[in-house]
Amino acid sequence: MNCIRCGSPLLIGGVCSGCGLDDAYIKKCYAMSNVYYNNGLDKAKVRDLSGAIVDLKKALHMNKHNIEARNLLGLCYHEMGEIAKALSEWVVSANYMPDDNDATEYIQSIQDNPSRLEDINTTIRKYNQTLNYLKNGDYDLASIQLKKVIGMSPNFVNGHLLLALLYIKTDNREKAKKELRRVLRIDVNNTLALRYYSELSGNAGVKRHEEKDKKRIKNYDEADYRKRDVSTPGSNQITIDQYVENSTNKYTFIGIIVGLLVGIAVMYFLFIPQKTDELADSYDTLKQEFNEELSAKNRDITKLQQTQSDLEDEVNDLTKELAKATGESSSGNVFENIINASRYHMDGDDEKAAEYLLKVDLEQVDSKDAQKLYNQLSELILPQLSEEYYSQGYSKMSAGVYEEAVSLLTKAFEYDENNVDALYYLGRTYQYMKKYDDAKRTLQQVIDKFPDSRRVPQAEEHINEMN
Repeated sequence: MNCIRCGSPLLIGGVCSGCGLDDAYIKKCYAMSNVYYNNGLDKAKVRDLSGAIVDLKKALHMNKHNIEARNLLGLCYHEMGEIAKALSEWVVSANYMPDDNDATEYIQSIQDNPSRLEDINTTIRKYNQTLNYLKNGDYDLASIQLKKVIGMSPNFVNGHLLLALLYIKTDNREKAKKELRRVLRIDVNNTLALRYYSELSGNAGVKRHEEKDKKRIKNYDEADYRKRDVSTPGSNQITIDQYVENSTNKYTFIGIIVGLLVGIAVMYFLFIPQKTDELADSYDTLKQEFNEELSAKNRDITKLQQTQSDLEDEVNDLTKELAKATGESSSGNVFENIINASRYHMDGDDEKAAEYLLKVDLEQVDSKDAQKLYNQLSELILPQLSEEYYSQGYSKMSAGVYEEAVSLLTKAFEYDENNVDALYYLGRTYQYMKKYDDAKRTLQQVIDKFPDSRRVPQAEEHINEMN
């Protein structure tokens, strides 16, 4: 016989001559890995995704080559909006078993859709930008950006949880509950969502949720679990029932049953009470941490309200300056555009705010306060919109929708004249449309405006292709 782990011959005592491990120990680890996989599969079927992830990680700890467990773990991550983690698990799975592996199809389905990949990158970038807003105390901007993230990835559990915290911070309890219910529809036993929901609505809501889960589990076919495969993946499959039927030693079978009963009794009298006490202590600690976090966020809200009040005072001062200006003065129109841009930004309409910012001629602005406000709004709004239009334009170009791509990439460069990628792909789009004069003119702008950019050699190459 050979070792099922490394394939080396076994010695007389059952010890592997290659890796030195006892063959019985390896088989036990592999069997336990499949038990944890079966538990994870049961939980995944009733949408207990976080619980399934815990069991599947244990299955991989026992046997890292458990392909079924690793693929299911990737699917759980994918369902919770964690696409990067899902791809990581599937790539490892495909490396372990390149042929006849579902992970290869999962990876290929994402790679074959460039717009989907671009959406994933945009989602990650926007979520990281949201975290930066939160670190800087810009909670309004964080809320707006987070809604865009969830719009692009509706199953992103961490996004919903973070948005719920922001609603809690602004004392909007109903919206926070709504986000938490969305999380629980995706992952029925998400610990953070249950904890936040418990703090918002008391233990009654959690109890109703637990009763609902118990009914789901009770209705599940237990016979299917008892008959599920617990053998080593990739070997000849054998079920528990078949093992009992093939066993010729009835005393061995009786010994197994007695051992299981003793194990259950020990777990019931020793392990479960200890775990119950640990869970109670953990709950008290988490509740205290939540109360402290809530107090800290309330202080941040007060600070944010003061900042908003200061901004409103600044807008009022500029309004007074506008009132003093004559109706025929072009400077008066400049002040009005800046104020309108500020108000639309505070209302969350950055598209409209950007339109007014582009109308402003700074040479006509005499007020330093107005110049300061214009610079702050421009740095906050225009680069972000430029990046969004560039991402959409690149996706349209990749999909062959060239007219829309030209419109989007033109806006991207208009909002940020330092966006060399937008200008470069605008020229490439013209080239795909066979508008070679426009393509040459645009790519030449890349060379003239951004001589140190990595796009310059590429632009020169494409210009030579069209000559």
